[in-house]
Amino acid sequence: MYINTKHLQILHLIKNNSNFNLNDISEILNMSPQHVKLHLKDIYEEILERNISSIKVDEMLKNISNFKNAKKILRKSQQFTKNQKIFYILFFLSKFKNINFSNISKELDLTTRNLNNYKDTINNILKVYSLKLYISSQGIRLLGSNFNLKRLNYFLFFKFLIEKDYLPYKFRKDILDNLNIKSFSKLKKDICSFLTLLNSHHSMHQQATLLAFFLTFKGNIKEKTINEISFDKCLKYKPSHWKIDFFYEILCFLKNSSFKYIKTEFLYILFNIIDTFTYSKVCFTNSIDKDIKSIQNIFSQYLGDHILDNSIFFPAANPWIYYCKIKQLFFIDDFSLINLNLEHIPNSNVLNMTKKIREIIPSFNIFEGLFLWFILSKNEISEDINIFVFKNIERNIVPIIINEIYKKHSIKITKSFNSKEINEYLKNNRVDNIVTVENIKIYHKNVTVKNLYFPVPNYRKL
Repeated sequence: MYINTKHLQILHLIKNNSNFNLNDISEILNMSPQHVKLHLKDIYEEILERNISSIKVDEMLKNISNFKNAKKILRKSQQFTKNQKIFYILFFLSKFKNINFSNISKELDLTTRNLNNYKDTINNILKVYSLKLYISSQGIRLLGSNFNLKRLNYFLFFKFLIEKDYLPYKFRKDILDNLNIKSFSKLKKDICSFLTLLNSHHSMHQQATLLAFFLTFKGNIKEKTINEISFDKCLKYKPSHWKIDFFYEILCFLKNSSFKYIKTEFLYILFNIIDTFTYSKVCFTNSIDKDIKSIQNIFSQYLGDHILDNSIFFPAANPWIYYCKIKQLFFIDDFSLINLNLEHIPNSNVLNMTKKIREIIPSFNIFEGLFLWFILSKNEISEDINIFVFKNIERNIVPIIINEIYKKHSIKITKSFNSKEINEYLKNNRVDNIVTVENIKIYHKNVTVKNLYFPVPNYRKL
């Protein structure tokens, strides 16, 4: 049976969210229900070691959720996907420049013929880095400059750090064997301090970006490092739009952290990375700007028109749209969201909004949707009049819900009403936003309706 990354992702999602049904999994992983059902059948047969002819999906989900060693069993059976084979080859080519074909053909179940089928995909990736693949009967070679090989290696490390939880065992072991870090705890602490200095939202993606950069561009004995060059000589690397105080603050930190071993010639790449976290200017192309404006309009449909004038929108959204472009280029299979408890997605509109954005940016998934929703919903305009509307909820629970809405979403509720009272109230009073937790259908052209999931998970016990 062919067990791959997708089976492990589905299993992880089920284990973390025991109440999920087939449609929940389908929506969050952006798969058809039928496709999910086939994967569930594979998982069920693999962990219980028996074929199934007719079993209900709910029963399968329950049994999979309760099976203790399911992940361990799937791990042993996991095989390489086509894309994983491609990037496994690229990783070792970027490290050794050439590979003897016999060294990888058995491990990846490759022949010269099916490797040629991957050639176009590999060359399209390499084209961005001015590199080229050369295949002969003796083996595979990567042609290009050392500088471009380093750049490729950087993005490969980043990809593997994002995907590490779902890579096949052999893949993870070979990559981990190449992570030569003397003091990982210090490096991790330095990365967190760096992000704090940049006043940036801490995310696994940003930490992975800096870790991949360190792994790729740290210098050796013969190369000049940040620690060996004066402040004045570093000035030539300063982006023109950076303030001099900010530049010196960054440089001072670098010289006193694990990053002091970075080669000076790669400083401009590090400053470009900082731009994606802080300034959101230089590295963004016209195509990204166009996509940003399109998704800003979509966000305004769900969060209100104030998003169109919100100064935080572009700095918050730019890095994530840029990241989606990288995901597309490197076929990054990012399901960081599976590590979250998704049984209570913060707003039931997030999935619908994500689907609309995916029509413009196919690699945009629920993780980006959730992250940006949290950032932007915290910027609720203080003058807005938000009212809470309910239908099937006991009145004594309403104050608890209102309090939870404020804590979880930073939305301050002015008043609360039963749905039967709302039309009369709207005739005589100004309202900017209506908030509900029951997907009550309310239509009013001048009022934004936000449908939240019930913010008190154990409300039935109250």
